[in-house]
Amino acid sequence: MAKPKHIKVCLTNQGDDTETPWAEDLGPAPGGGRKVRLINVPFMHAKPTWGDTVIVTPVDDGFPTWDRGGVPWDKISSRITADGGRWAMIVDYAPHPDAKDAFGAIARACAEHDVVCEGAWGPRQGEPGRCYFAVKNELSDAELMLRLRGAALPCELIQIHPEPQIKPKAKGAAAKAPAKAPPPAPAPVAKQAKKAPPPVVVAPAKKKVVKAPAAAKAASAPKPAAPAPKAKPLVKKARAKK
Repeated sequence: MAKPKHIKVCLTNQGDDTETPWAEDLGPAPGGGRKVRLINVPFMHAKPTWGDTVIVTPVDDGFPTWDRGGVPWDKISSRITADGGRWAMIVDYAPHPDAKDAFGAIARACAEHDVVCEGAWGPRQGEPGRCYFAVKNELSDAELMLRLRGAALPCELIQIHPEPQIKPKAKGAAAKAPAKAPPPAPAPVAKQAKKAPPPVVVAPAKKKVVKAPAAAKAASAPKPAAPAPKAKPLVKKARAKK
C-alpha cells in the first residue's frame, strides 16, 4: 500500500486565524475537495488538531483550505470528518540555567505518554519557550502535567491552555498553613502570660502582709493596727490590676 502523500493545507475561520499545517492526502472527497489527516498540531485552532481528518477544498491562489465557517465551538465536530481522539494543550517552558535541550527532553517525555509535542518558539531574552501538545482524550491536563513534572525535566513547566485548576491547590496550601502556624507563635505566648504574674506580684505582696504586723508588735506602738489595714488593701489593688 502506497504511503499517503504529505501536502500543505490551510486552516482558517472566515479569513481569520489562518495557518498552514502539513497533512496526509487521503484522496478525493465529494464535491471536488480532498480528504486529509493533519500531521501537525495547529497553533491557531484547538480543533482540528493532529490526527483529525477534514475536507479541504481547492482555492484559486493558495493551499487547499479548510474553513471553520464561524461555527461555534460546541458545533466544531460538524466541521471534522473523522475525529482523531485528541485535544490541544499549550505549555510554556523555562529552561534551568544548565539545561542543554529542554524542548527535546519535553518531547521525549511526551512520547512516553503518547502525546504529540510540537515547538512554537524557543526561549528568548529571558522569556520561556512554548510548545503545543495533542493529547489523547483519555488523559486529562492535570494528569499529564503531574507526569511531566515527575520526569525530572531540565525546565520549569507553565500550563497556559487549558487554564490550570489552581483553586483546589490553593485550598490545600491554606489548610496546611494553620496546622503549622499556631504551635510556634500563639501557644508559647499564652503560657508565658499565665506564668509571669505569680512570681512578680503575689510573692512580694504576701511578705509585706506578714511582716508588717510583726514589726508593729515588736515596737509596742500604741496603734499597731493602723499600718496593717493599709497594707492589705494595697495588695488587693495590685492583684486586681493584674
